[in-house]
Amino acid sequence: MHKLPIIAAAFLILVNVIVLAGINTNRSGEANARLQLTERELVMPYRSRRQKENSGLALKLNWGIIPEKLFTSNYRKYGLYSYGTPGWLTKDKLKELGLFIDSTKHGVNEDFFDNRKLPAEAFIIVLEYNGKAFQTLLQKAEKEILEMRDSVEKNPADSDLIRQLNRDEESLMQLKTSASRLIAIDAGRNLQTLRDKYPDSNRYLMMRGEIRRYWANRKLTARINKLFISNIHVPLPYSEVITDITNREALTNGNTKWKGKPRYWLELNVGQRLEPWIGEVGEL
Repeated sequence: MHKLPIIAAAFLILVNVIVLAGINTNRSGEANARLQLTERELVMPYRSRRQKENSGLALKLNWGIIPEKLFTSNYRKYGLYSYGTPGWLTKDKLKELGLFIDSTKHGVNEDFFDNRKLPAEAFIIVLEYNGKAFQTLLQKAEKEILEMRDSVEKNPADSDLIRQLNRDEESLMQLKTSASRLIAIDAGRNLQTLRDKYPDSNRYLMMRGEIRRYWANRKLTARINKLFISNIHVPLPYSEVITDITNREALTNGNTKWKGKPRYWLELNVGQRLEPWIGEVGEL
């Protein structure tokens, strides 16, 4: 009986040694990515807005996709979301990733196939920060707003059109000032291949995640199901800096995302094992 506490203590020491060894390995050498993100991309969880935690806090990595069909919703028309099928995740891309299923060769009935039989598979997801994908989306949204303003000028009595323009202008403002600029643009299995394709470590973030296939409307499609690490731990003393900044302004609603301009920035590093850590923080 007296040996149990000794065994337990030895086990805890061993676990700590393994964890620290993993951290050292991840942070050794040159970082795979080093990006300066803001509150737009690293979101304060609601429960942490009002209380400090002695052990730090975790910020949610906020990212989105650009679907093939843009601006189909009348509510938050220009909002960015992480669910749905990215425009680049085409039939050819599924073949490249080894995910395509030819229903005629495999005897699949698209009408009655149980999507639960298609397991999610692990990949490296490439996220681009404030690059071509986001800027192209922003330009298209701005062009559409200009066209809608022209329509309102030609139809000044159309109250429905005016209301839609007001909603869309508000959505565009959120896209410009508070939406995440971190966009999933590619995926693959080989890190070096992706690094050669996207060499700018200050622009591209690579994280492990999974892609899930499913049948919809008699067509095989897929989505990024999740990133394996989506909550980024912010240790002391950095967590105190962020909570001090965010606690100055009390939220009056139950939203988990701050809707104004970002209030802080953080240096996000990703190491050899594609595990992130926070380097620096500051106030905007």
